[in-house]
Amino acid sequence: MTPRALHIVNESTDPAALFVPALQERGFAVETVEATRAELPESLGGYDAVVAAGGTANTHETDIHPWISHEIDLMREALETGVPVMGLCLGAQLLTRAAGGEVRRSEPDEVGWVEVWASPAAAHDPVLGALPASFQAMEWHHYACELAPGMTEMARNPTCIQAFRAGEAAWGTQFHIEVDRGILVSWQAWAPDELAAAGYPRERFMRSLDEHLPRHEAIGRDIAGRFSDLALARVGNAA
Repeated sequence: MTPRALHIVNESTDPAALFVPALQERGFAVETVEATRAELPESLGGYDAVVAAGGTANTHETDIHPWISHEIDLMREALETGVPVMGLCLGAQLLTRAAGGEVRRSEPDEVGWVEVWASPAAAHDPVLGALPASFQAMEWHHYACELAPGMTEMARNPTCIQAFRAGEAAWGTQFHIEVDRGILVSWQAWAPDELAAAGYPRERFMRSLDEHLPRHEAIGRDIAGRFSDLALARVGNAA
């Protein structure tokens, strides 16, 4: 039977660009659902992996975005049933809420390239073992995760926790390890003033892609491949 993955797009400008091909290359049928425009599945029955991407909503805005509560419920179901999950930026914050953690304002906000350091626990992790000791990560967030007991920090910087593991088979990154050049160019066109206020007028931002993005994409592809390999192995073990 063909394994199935649920790709939750929480904002149309930020699909999990590096994760979908990795899953498809390993034989997964990937179902993409844009949470802001379509109904999320009632449950994860029949899915073997979940990737939840970033977005401009915030986890407490359930009155504005009613899909947030349902997405948190799906992630809680994944934690309970062992369905592998990868949460990316907003996806990581929703996963944090599902695991019993908190999401708070980030002080300061992080927009642009920010240095991130892997924690010792990442070294032997099957997915986030792909993280180097340090690298420049693409950030765009105004909130940050506070982990619950049982969650494990995998990366951080002076501002906040940057990556974590929750339970047996769920991971989150605060940074946008899912992006490719096309996505970042679209972000520059979508919010040039916010980027400029963070120190990235257009010319500098475009130069920064040439400087940092090749390594960033290599790390992202490694993480996506490791996650997809693990999800496929778990399908095989359950057969």
